Amino acid sequence: MRLVGYGDRLSVAAGGEVAFRISAEHPQVRPEIVRLRRGGGPRHGSALVEEPVAADLPDTVPGRVQHTTSGSFVETDPVPARARVGLALWFRPTLLADERPLLAVGPLVLAVSAAGLVLRHGDTVLAALAAPVVERQWAFAAAVVSGSGTRLTLHRPGAPVVEALAETGPVPVGGPLRVGSAGPSGPGLGRTFNGGVARPVVGDAWSAEVTAALAGGADAVALLDPATTCALDLGADPGGTRVPDRGGLTTGGTVHHLPTRGVPGPFWTGAERDFRASPAEFDALHLHDDDLADAGWDTDLTWAVPAALPSGVYALKITAGADVDRIPVVVTPGAHPAHTAPVLVVLPTWTYLAYANWRTYAEYETERLTLYGEDRGIDERDRWLAAHPELGRSLYDVHSDGSGVCYSTRLRPIVNIRPDYYTPTTRGFRHFAQDLLLLDWLDGRGEDYAVVTDDEVEQQGLALLSRHRVVLTGGHPEYCSAGMLDSYLAYTRTGGRLMYLGGNGFYQVTARHPGVPDALEIRRGHAGVATWVSDPGEEHLSATGEPGGLWRMRGRAPNVLAGVGFTAQGFDKGSGYRRNAASADPAVSWVFDGVKAGVGEVFGDEGPGLGGAAGDELDRADVTLGTPADAVVLASSVGHSEKIALVPEEVDHGYAAPPPGLHPKIRADVVLLHRPGGGAVFSVGSIAWSTAMSHAGGDNDTARVTGNVLDRFKES
Repeated sequence: MRLVGYGDRLSVAAGGEVAFRISAEHPQVRPEIVRLRRGGGPRHGSALVEEPVAADLPDTVPGRVQHTTSGSFVETDPVPARARVGLALWFRPTLLADERPLLAVGPLVLAVSAAGLVLRHGDTVLAALAAPVVERQWAFAAAVVSGSGTRLTLHRPGAPVVEALAETGPVPVGGPLRVGSAGPSGPGLGRTFNGGVARPVVGDAWSAEVTAALAGGADAVALLDPATTCALDLGADPGGTRVPDRGGLTTGGTVHHLPTRGVPGPFWTGAERDFRASPAEFDALHLHDDDLADAGWDTDLTWAVPAALPSGVYALKITAGADVDRIPVVVTPGAHPAHTAPVLVVLPTWTYLAYANWRTYAEYETERLTLYGEDRGIDERDRWLAAHPELGRSLYDVHSDGSGVCYSTRLRPIVNIRPDYYTPTTRGFRHFAQDLLLLDWLDGRGEDYAVVTDDEVEQQGLALLSRHRVVLTGGHPEYCSAGMLDSYLAYTRTGGRLMYLGGNGFYQVTARHPGVPDALEIRRGHAGVATWVSDPGEEHLSATGEPGGLWRMRGRAPNVLAGVGFTAQGFDKGSGYRRNAASADPAVSWVFDGVKAGVGEVFGDEGPGLGGAAGDELDRADVTLGTPADAVVLASSVGHSEKIALVPEEVDHGYAAPPPGLHPKIRADVVLLHRPGGGAVFSVGSIAWSTAMSHAGGDNDTARVTGNVLDRFKES
């Protein structure tokens, strides 16, 4: 990609501003604002639809290439110059190959590699230890430089202490103290340490006895002069970006680029798994060379959004020669009197961020052929992404050291949040591009609607939702906070009508990172569909302290809110729904007005992509998981292939053999439920539903069912 960019936010209220950062291999770039009406492209079988919007932007902006360096580390203010110094820390390497820094003070760097430890001053090696350490085991390293020479010491579990002594003259030391980094490096993956670090100490030179005491867990501040000692508490405030210095040598450290926080240190006993219960044992952080909080590009232009601009999905469209990129931004309702609408669409941007820059398509292209049973190709932007690991990973990826990615930031180019992005999983539409199909359908009906994102629901809650008669979700609202669940429940319990037009929603415990509010955090835990699981003691979110994993495992299954919950997934084909006998009841039969399929007959077995309304990921009703007993199951999907599978939490346990053929839990249910006070919920049980609504220009039964419910829900 010779032209790419990102905004400083995914949504902005009308009347606000959004800043855009651009990297271009062209001398000039032409910017314009467009409203995105429909996602698509040549490989989707339908065209992208956009319309120009008047905006006070320059005709062109200068092009320049912008770079990013990833990699997490901790940095303090400069340490005063001295000739006698001691360095020490605990470390747990997770990727041992080339030499990486553990602890540095200015030009003095203590580093580790597969061969052992080395202490350098600039380009000069002061001491080295050819004593290999073991990946994923804690070890303790110390280096002391004094007028009598240099002493380098390594403590490893179950192994003798090893030490190297070297004759060195005075070595001037001073400058910033860094944990996991030796200072700035060039663009790309950072030259930072991969692994856990804990209890870093810097002070005046000390004795061998002090080194042994520190290795045994003694408090550095009690052993050394606090005024001349830095003892960073890396476990303090796991949701923040500052760590205090328990000594007096520095003012504390800044944590850069979102290392994993709230993780056990070298003296964890395993008695507690919650860092809040035993903070002294969770005194480590896990650094990665591909951690990223902010790509760090400079702003090229700012768009002042007109106060009267209608709510909707817009984009900065940048063009240079044959290269084009569209950087999306949702304009949410502002304070202008025109910003009232009976219908509110909530785009699941937290799910977009969870999948942001998912690298599986290019990095595991061959492996996915088995999953699909065919070669579906990939979006070429994913190949560019594979060549830029410094631009961060998705919450479905693992870091370069194999550990799971638990933070995702929007402050970077995100190639799969684009209106024309091609998703192989569904042969075209998914997530952002798919949700634009829903907006196109609303436009075709002439609906008066507003658009917000998960961020606005999380920040404004019931006060936002209650301004609208009907709330529609996007196709995959999987990631949500406790506050978001509370707001949706309160909305439907106070007369609001919710249309959950997707699948695998309200599933994963998620939180905004308080220290880096542009980032989200999850912990996979040990349940559910997952491409990685949490390491021992790392199940709690550093942002909030709450247990991660599935809301279901905390007694808040999606069924409680939506009447259905995640049950199965498969990506070979979509299927249709068979109307149940309950759908003939006059109290609910209006849902099927104008639908050709009668009771017992199938509808929705057609559409682009997977070819049916019930596909991708499916939800079903289950009273044992919280589906209200009076919820009506109007239709259930049929005709799924044997390639569709139950999600792990739905797999039967015990000695009994599974039922023959397709498991009865493998289905999508269309559910209608009412709540006291006039509230109601309509759920379709499938991600593929809104894609199928676009079939035949919207002239299909899936769209008719959706329109019938929307019309009835809008009635007072």
